[in-house]
Amino acid sequence: MYGKHSGSSSRGARTLAPLLLCGVVAASPGVHAQSSETAELKAQLEQVRAQMQAQQQVMQKMQSRLDELEAKEREQAAAKPAAAPAAPLVSAASARAPSGPPAYRPPSAMAGASEPLPEGYIRLGDTGNLLKVDLVAQLDAMADSTYMGAPDLFVPSSIPVRGQPFYDSGRRSEMSAKQSIFRMDYRRDTDYGTLKIVYKNNFFGSGSGDMPYNLQAFYGELDNEHYTLLAGYNISAFTDIDVFPNTLDYEGPNSFTFKYGPQIRFAPILYRSGESVLTLPMSLEKPNADITVPGVPVLAEYQTYSRRPDITLGLRWQAPDWHIQWANLFRDLRVENADARTRSTTGYATQLTGTTKLFEHDSIQGWFSYGKGFANFLQDISGLGLDAAFNPQGDLRAIRARGYGAGYTHAWLDNLTSSMSYGYLRISPQSNLLIDSTMPKSTKFASLNLAWQFSERAMFGVEYLWGQNIDLTDARGQGQRIQTTLRYDLNP
Repeated sequence: MYGKHSGSSSRGARTLAPLLLCGVVAASPGVHAQSSETAELKAQLEQVRAQMQAQQQVMQKMQSRLDELEAKEREQAAAKPAAAPAAPLVSAASARAPSGPPAYRPPSAMAGASEPLPEGYIRLGDTGNLLKVDLVAQLDAMADSTYMGAPDLFVPSSIPVRGQPFYDSGRRSEMSAKQSIFRMDYRRDTDYGTLKIVYKNNFFGSGSGDMPYNLQAFYGELDNEHYTLLAGYNISAFTDIDVFPNTLDYEGPNSFTFKYGPQIRFAPILYRSGESVLTLPMSLEKPNADITVPGVPVLAEYQTYSRRPDITLGLRWQAPDWHIQWANLFRDLRVENADARTRSTTGYATQLTGTTKLFEHDSIQGWFSYGKGFANFLQDISGLGLDAAFNPQGDLRAIRARGYGAGYTHAWLDNLTSSMSYGYLRISPQSNLLIDSTMPKSTKFASLNLAWQFSERAMFGVEYLWGQNIDLTDARGQGQRIQTTLRYDLNP
């Protein structure tokens, strides 16, 4: 049975084989077509993939460039807030930032006399240099009760006394623009601190015309946390300009010490306590001995000179609302003739000055000086030859002098103030000195004003001044003045 069935199956298989072979042959073209389509799709896919990779590389490059540009913009944005305000203003390193609002300046305060505020500077390109220019145009109109030796200044020692020409000669008027000022302040940061160079002039010179040039300051100063070092032409270190009362008259109180000259000044900081500072100002200054040489033939040939500069040494305590200063002056006073014969004496002076704030905007100032041979520093008698004089034996003797004064400023409003001041000055020469008897023995000064700051850069004021002159014979004279002032300040 088994054999029969197996033979039958073999025959069936032989019968189906040709049929299967024909089917495979018939189906082979479809298989080849499918393989060709797959290869084509694979090629297209590879092409698209290559294109995507190229685009991805381009996108990566663009993203890198974008990140680079955004980083630069962030750096510039971070730098702009610090650089933008520094362009027109003084940088923090160039001028110490005030811990509070700026100090109040009354309308009658002298223009261009104090350290300028940080506003108003311009940056000179990318050099790091800063410059501030200030122009002050001022007109003073004066009406005097009598002849004044200096028509545009109120100088009590020039008032004629009884028996002198022009005594009680009657009223007169004058106009002057000599208080007009040109000032430049330059500064920059250095490795040693802030370097400042200051130039200033007005028109109270000795030349001819209505506006003779007068240099007031041309100096350089190095300022840091340890000291200040100044060299050039400036007001004497013996003078404390911060206690000068707010007079509209340029000359000011008769007894104030006021002298300009070439100098080198050093002020180390000895001690600090919060915002208060103790300094030791000292200087060497051109001497400018002012000595009376009488017309006696033997003495008339002498010329003044000094072997050493004037020396100043002091102490100053500066607090936010007040200060006090003690200054000392040492001088060498000499004369010589063509035969090299000399006469000499020494001069000295000591001075105590101070000012303090009262209430919100009021202030008071005071000064006292005493010594021998320092008349050339005293406002009212400078230039009169009263540092020293000869006695009948031909010896040179320094002349003793003293002076004191005070000022007070009251603010009625922020832009309306009154200032008053008083000064007394006296010299005490030896009785046998060869001095002209018409020279002043003592003078007095008083002033009262009202000043109105009617705009940020303009002031109008009225001032009353009184003075008295007493000469060495005790003859007296007095004078009065009414002065009006109109001032425009471009960049205070």
